[in-house]
This record gives sequence, structure tokens and C-alpha cells, in this order.
Amino acid sequence: METRNSNSRKLFLKGVVIVCTAICMLVPVLMVNGVVDEREDLSEDVTDEIARSWGGRQVISAPEIRMPVPEKESRDNAGPDYYFLDSYQTAVAGKVSVEMLRRSIYEVPAYRTELEVAGAFVPDDTAVSLVRRTGKCSVFLQLDGLKGIEDRVILKVEGKEYPFHPADDGLQAVIPAWMVREGVPLNYTFSLKIKGIESIRFVPNQGRFSLRLESDYPSPGFCGAFLPDERTVDDSGFTAEWQINEMNLSDSERYASKFGVDFVVPVSQYQQTSRAIKYFFLIICLVFTGIFLVEAVSGRYVNIVQYIVTGFSLCLFYLLLLAFSEYLAFGLAYLIAAVLTVVSLGAYFMAILRSRIAYMFTLAMAVIYGFIYVLLNMETGSLLAGSLALFLILCVIMYFTRNLNKTKTPEVMNH
Repeated sequence: METRNSNSRKLFLKGVVIVCTAICMLVPVLMVNGVVDEREDLSEDVTDEIARSWGGRQVISAPEIRMPVPEKESRDNAGPDYYFLDSYQTAVAGKVSVEMLRRSIYEVPAYRTELEVAGAFVPDDTAVSLVRRTGKCSVFLQLDGLKGIEDRVILKVEGKEYPFHPADDGLQAVIPAWMVREGVPLNYTFSLKIKGIESIRFVPNQGRFSLRLESDYPSPGFCGAFLPDERTVDDSGFTAEWQINEMNLSDSERYASKFGVDFVVPVSQYQQTSRAIKYFFLIICLVFTGIFLVEAVSGRYVNIVQYIVTGFSLCLFYLLLLAFSEYLAFGLAYLIAAVLTVVSLGAYFMAILRSRIAYMFTLAMAVIYGFIYVLLNMETGSLLAGSLALFLILCVIMYFTRNLNKTKTPEVMNH
């Protein structure tokens, strides 16, 4: 009986040490996760560098008429104040061509587009009064940056052309004051050739705003305050249309109502690697539990150092995954890293256990990595699938540990 109690205590202490070892393995995994964050930050730095050279994430506002307020009426004595008149209606249409710009091992989605903009202003009495007093009036187009503009922008108003020029944080075209007449629509059109990276957004006006975009990009991310009223997305690209009216937003909400399209990679290799790392503790618990059960059931001894070596091998999988995924598709990178890890651990288990159990262990490792890959690619249902798998594994563990307390030592048998 004493021998049996002694064996039970040793088994318990071994289990405690194994649990502590598994927890300590979180340290190297957190270090790998830090490397993932560092590489992702470097990728973002490269993206910003390309944006400075090519053109950034473009934000385009609906055109406005801008008129200076006389200095004595200005609320800001440090500079001129302006009165803005929104476009009564604005229609924007364009085709967006997307390409991938490479810098070292990093890729950034970059686009070119030519937007056709048409609309009309309906001057109110305030606008007419200001123009009469100052004699100044211009059409203002607010942009997030001028780096991406590829050609001259010419405003056409009532059949006459007026060039846009850089002004403040956008473009400005001066038009004759006599054109501003109360209640008389002022029709305009212009073309805007612009390039940028990752996203294009629009700020609607207080009147009616419509937008139609076509692109060859197959994985758009529609974002912002308004989603498309109509959309078509397939492998050849997408078409999307928005219709926004004056009832959809107030003046205070206008500049917070940006909307548009993101042209980013749906899930980057860094995000996928980070998601994979979240399953690390599950994997190491399964592997350590399996080895411990083999010890308890078969009586074969596994040194704690061998547990630690196995744990480091499981940690190294994620570093291999990160390194390969920067050069290969994530699925192929995952396959290579998993094969290297499973084969090396399989050979190690053979040397430790010297039994056919090692083959079963290796197969179980392959199944675990395959199942984790399936979870990573599931958009929905991953929680349900993972929970059911854990329940099944727990049932298997319960089955193999059901007779541990019934094992009799020779002393007990003789007694």
C-alpha cells in the first residue's frame, strides 16, 4: 500500500511540474508574438513610406462654394473667415485600377482612378450678399493630400473653364462673382485623376450625393458611415453604388460621415500568425497531457528535460510560420512549418518512447495542426468547432485515465 501511495505522489508531483513547464512555455511564445508585432510595425512603416512617395489614403469631399467674410464680420481676427455653400447635388463616378507595389518583401495595394464629378450649386441670399460685398467667390474641393493628383483639374461651369489651384488643404478654382445669383442653379463638372493606397473615402454634401465605383479588385471592404445601396462582387472585381440625401446627416455629422472602400489584404500573414499563436496553450496542453498519459499507463519514463525540449519545438513552429509566410502564401507556409515540426517531434518521440505509440503520437500531432488550420480559416463557427473538439479530447482523456487508481503493485497483489 505504501508503494502504491508513493507512486501516486510521484505521479502527482510529476503532473504539477509538467503543468508549470507548460505555463513557462508561454514566455518564449510571447517573445515570438513580439517578433510578429515588430514585423507588422515594419510593414506599416513601409506602407507609410510608399504613401509619401505615391499618394496616401485618399479622402475626397464634395465640392463647396467658398466666399470670404469681410474682416470686420469675421469671428477669427487671426485670418480670413469663410462662408461655405454646399453643393445642392453631387454625382461622382469612377473606375479604380488596383496594383500591388512591392518594397523588399512587403506588398501594398495601390490604385489609380479618374473620377467624373458633376453637380449644381443653388446660391442662397447669404452667399449672394457676401459676393456683392467682396466680389470674391471660388469653388473649393477639400482633399486629404495633393501628392496623388496626376493631372490638371479643370472646373467647367456654365460652359466655361476655370483651373483648380492648390489652396489650404485642397484645390480652389476662382469663378466670376456675377455667376452667383440667388436661386439660380450653378451647374459644374470636372475630372479628377488621383492615385493612392489601401483606401479611398468620400465626404458627402448636405444635399443629394451619389457615388458609383467600379474596380478590378476582387476583395473590397466597404466601410464608413454608409454601405452601398447596390453592390456586385466577384472574382473579376466589384461595382458599388451609394445614394445619400439631405435627410441622412446633419451639418455637424458631415465630416464624421466618411465612407468608401478599403483595398487592403483581407487578412495579412501577421494577423493569421497572431491568431495561430492563440491556440498555442491548447496544443502544448494536449501534447504534454498525451505524453503524461503514456507515462502513467505504460510505465515508460519521460524526463522533464524532454518535456521542455518538446515545448521549445512547439514554440519554434510559430517562428518558422512567420518566417515562411513572409515569402510564401500562408497556407503553404503553415504546411511547411507543420511538417518540419511534426517530423522532428515524431523522431524525438521514437527515441524517447521506443514504441509504436510514437507513431500514434506523431499522427495525433499532424491531426492537431490540421485541425488548428481549419479553425484559422473558418469565418464563423470556429468557437463551436473548437469547443466540440475539446469536449471530444476530454472524453478520450477520461477514457484512458479511468483505471489509474485501480492499478495494483506487486505488494498489493501479494497482500
